[in-house]
Amino acid sequence: MGQFLSFWGLTKEQITHMSEAGMLSVREFGKRQVLMNQDDDRELIGIMLKGDAFLESMNMEGQRRILDYFQEKESFVRKCFPEMERGVCYVISRCRCQVAFINERKLTSNDDFHETRAQILEEILMRAQRRAMMHADVLCQRSLRQKLLVYFGYLSRSGGRPFFDLPFSYTDCADYLAVDRSAMMRELGRMKDEGIVTVDGRRLRLEAGERR
Repeated sequence: MGQFLSFWGLTKEQITHMSEAGMLSVREFGKRQVLMNQDDDRELIGIMLKGDAFLESMNMEGQRRILDYFQEKESFVRKCFPEMERGVCYVISRCRCQVAFINERKLTSNDDFHETRAQILEEILMRAQRRAMMHADVLCQRSLRQKLLVYFGYLSRSGGRPFFDLPFSYTDCADYLAVDRSAMMRELGRMKDEGIVTVDGRRLRLEAGERR
């Protein structure tokens, strides 16, 4: 709970009040457990306090797709899930994790938290919108190389340094970018040979001319 306090600048008294009023709860999960699914309350918001998770979809043929990923201090919002008629959508943990859940309906209906709810909800929705726009920008690139360059550029800028670590495995990266893993690794090898990117396991570095 300390992470939640420090991240949102709330007092222990405010946290206690929110918990007692049913606005906030904290739960722990093991590896590959579902944190939220499309049947949950649309007003539910999750905030990663420890660990990380994927937003995944699975179609009727059992094919999985990674739609987003969440690390510590990042949030996922049930109402932002895509509506799927033929398949399911869910947030699933990648490791042991701790999640704070906020009920937006209860938070917005409580006059005692007017300033707090504005602060929390505005920040959460703004972050969710930025992430969705970033992923859309990556996916709309016409070539595999451009997808990689744009995505790596986002990762480099978010860390404020030229080198960065992939937040997941190369297999998961291919799923996230909606590309074939073998083709992605071949293209990454060509980019490495051409001096565009330096690769050391999951740590990469974009050379100066490619950072934008």
